[in-house]
Amino acid sequence: MENIKLSSRIYRHLYNATANPTPIRKNCGELCGRACCRPAPRGELGIYLFPGEETMFSRRENWLTWEEHDPVEHGFPVSWNEPVYFVRCSGSCPREMRPLACRFFPLAPHLNRDGSLRLIYETLDLPYRCPLITSGTPLEPRFINMVETAWEILLRDRRIGDLVREDSRLREENGLPVQVVSRA
Repeated sequence: MENIKLSSRIYRHLYNATANPTPIRKNCGELCGRACCRPAPRGELGIYLFPGEETMFSRRENWLTWEEHDPVEHGFPVSWNEPVYFVRCSGSCPREMRPLACRFFPLAPHLNRDGSLRLIYETLDLPYRCPLITSGTPLEPRFINMVETAWEILLRDRRIGDLVREDSRLREENGLPVQVVSRA
């Protein structure tokens, strides 16, 4: 892994590259009633931004609520500096401003022990069921390729690589299914 800090220029590139490809040809939110875009009843649903991704936002967006978390208290690798930004969406965002984690869903990175990257279906315990994961609906190859390319760029930052490596080992230790995404 390289050890670069991702700049706002790289994040702008990633936002542009990930603006259009979608998991399936139609709006996947129609399959589940936009479950991942709805605020959870107790406000627990949200995502963490990658280190430096906060530069894509003014922090005055009326559709996002921001929290600063201590990375140690929230299980991040020691390489992550304070703070770690956790954002919650109001349920309606400008699509072109969605954070990267939203754009990649339902895919997640998994690093094999030899360091090779595999894209898998997300294994987080979510308060909803994503039909793209549960039904085995084939995903658009363009979307899969875009997500893989974006992860290859993100993994150049050692902090992100540390997180993905730790998450990968945790999945394996807990016996979570690592369902590799098919490029059918």
